[in-house]
Amino acid sequence: MRPRLLRLISWTMPVGAAILVGLLVFTHIDIRPRRITRAQRWISSLLVGTLSLLIAAPLTVGARYANDEAAALSSIFKDRRSGTRPSIDTNRSVEEIWRDKPRVNVLLVGGDDSGSRNYRKQGEMNTDTMMVASINTQTGDTSIIQIPRNTANIPFPKKSKLHQIYPDGFSNGHGDDSNFFANALWTTVENEHKDAMGATDYPGADALKLGVGEALGLEIDYFMMLDIDGLQKFIEAIGGVTVNVNERLPIAGNTEGKAPTGYIEVGANQHLSGYNAMWYARSRSESTDYDRMGRQSCLIKAVLDQVSPQIVLTKFEAIASASGEMVVSDIPEGMLPAFVALALKIRNGNINRLLFTQGRNGFEPYDPDYGLIRKQVKETIASSGNKANKNKPVTSASPKATAKKTATAAPTTSAPTPSASASASSSAVSQSVTDVCAYHPVTQQR
Repeated sequence: MRPRLLRLISWTMPVGAAILVGLLVFTHIDIRPRRITRAQRWISSLLVGTLSLLIAAPLTVGARYANDEAAALSSIFKDRRSGTRPSIDTNRSVEEIWRDKPRVNVLLVGGDDSGSRNYRKQGEMNTDTMMVASINTQTGDTSIIQIPRNTANIPFPKKSKLHQIYPDGFSNGHGDDSNFFANALWTTVENEHKDAMGATDYPGADALKLGVGEALGLEIDYFMMLDIDGLQKFIEAIGGVTVNVNERLPIAGNTEGKAPTGYIEVGANQHLSGYNAMWYARSRSESTDYDRMGRQSCLIKAVLDQVSPQIVLTKFEAIASASGEMVVSDIPEGMLPAFVALALKIRNGNINRLLFTQGRNGFEPYDPDYGLIRKQVKETIASSGNKANKNKPVTSASPKATAKKTATAAPTTSAPTPSASASASSSAVSQSVTDVCAYHPVTQQR
């Protein structure tokens, strides 16, 4: 997973193929009898040609894969400047890296940008999805903490220049002003306060890392940003994704009155294309932002369950092509081997989530109690290792799922509470991702 090594491989493999084929040909010419019939000459030439193809083809394909992966990884994980990234010596083994860093916190951001919108180029992109994956690097146990896009008064560390600019948090004094919601922080800092972030190539991302970290009581190490087009292309590249759809979801509708072009219907084991998976994660015209946030963590779980190393190998070129366009991140190249090893641990670890929802567990987006929020985050992370949060497949598409079918529950007439739809983890506010992403259908009142 090191781009420089992959580039070296992409050059050496074809050279190696040429050398081996040359040796085969010259050896054949040297050892074959001087007097052979025409038929024998044709047969021997055919055999040598076939053996040459068998030698050269795999090495050539391998070189192409190595080159494609190096290009994709280099386009995402560039060693650019960051004002908030931890300083880690990557010239060590993976075990040594994670031994010295028992927990890593990664900010996952979904932008509302796309090829047709070009918000990022216009300096108007909002980060409509914000979640932190807090990962125990020894066990793989993970807590996903989801922050609503309309969270107000995001605070900053007292030693930061942003705290001097916004001493009362990211606000103009009115908690319901959308220009100062959490999803506007990235763009506002890039456009108005870039100099406050110092020597960095990611001023908006660094500002969001500082703000979200202070709000949650965590130190955010890295970020990864995915836009709308990137999500769709990635899901297409892996051949779609299977999820449990617990509510009827409109496709392409919006809250301003645009009629949907169709619906994703309620059902267990729904296999979604990239386009429909994108709307599974984004749809809110007939539900809420908080419902959408819940589905987003379920989509992450589905990808985690279903994207095995075998799928990556068989669909490598498509994934590499999509990956180069879908992600912006400050994770440096040198940390890639460590994160690959960590990803395998996460698949076998426990997963829980903390979803901040208006009116529940004391959370109010327009006037957040950050002391309470930090306490709940701490409790959620502490409970992630509990057996109740064991990460198990929830669809038949998951590699570990059995072929045995179970009866599906009849739809209920109203949206269930978390305790009714899924068993909660031992934390009072966190939930087992396995439980909440299972099939427990609801029907909306119309």
